[in-house]
Amino acid sequence: MTTRTETSLHDDLTFLRGLAEAGRNAPLTSGPYFLSAGLLFGLTSFAAWAVATGRTVLPPQAQVWVWLAATVAYLPVIWFLNRAQPGRPGSVVMVNRAIGMMWSGLGTGIGVMFVAGMILAWRCGTPIVWVMFPSLVLALYGAGWSATAFISGQAWLRAVAAGAFAGALAVAAAIDSPAILLLYGLLILLLVALPGWVLLRREGRAAA
Repeated sequence: MTTRTETSLHDDLTFLRGLAEAGRNAPLTSGPYFLSAGLLFGLTSFAAWAVATGRTVLPPQAQVWVWLAATVAYLPVIWFLNRAQPGRPGSVVMVNRAIGMMWSGLGTGIGVMFVAGMILAWRCGTPIVWVMFPSLVLALYGAGWSATAFISGQAWLRAVAAGAFAGALAVAAAIDSPAILLLYGLLILLLVALPGWVLLRREGRAAA
């Protein structure tokens, strides 16, 4: 069953890559999404650390509301970026459409996991359900970057994917320390915001 699933996933990615071949020279236009998300949620992780360690007037339990506020704040950012996307060079090329659809699905999955975590924490009466969330998010980013590298043919993104997978393990290893939120925030800045900035710079040079 596992082999069959892996074969199916590989076939799906190969199909998407085949569709994207015609636009291989087009720049990736997803940079602004990664840059804005990485900055927002990376800094939010630092704010959540401050709340969790008693460095603010908020109780430690309020850190979940910090994350919720950041998620709500990102919704109008997505709306604005989606509105601006059609006018950008290469936005209609299949490689960008395929990658955009894939990351939109991953983003929705992360949002659903967050809501599910809130429900589980409420039903179980313990915040312990959140301990795996940072590792799960980084693992999903690793999967997303791996697929993006495969579809676009940009090999440097494989290193970003490897960093996300390694980061998921590093965050899990630091689970008994409040510094986990600092580490997670730093990893989000390095593995989401920084690659987004690089993609945005490359897009600008390609359009020049």
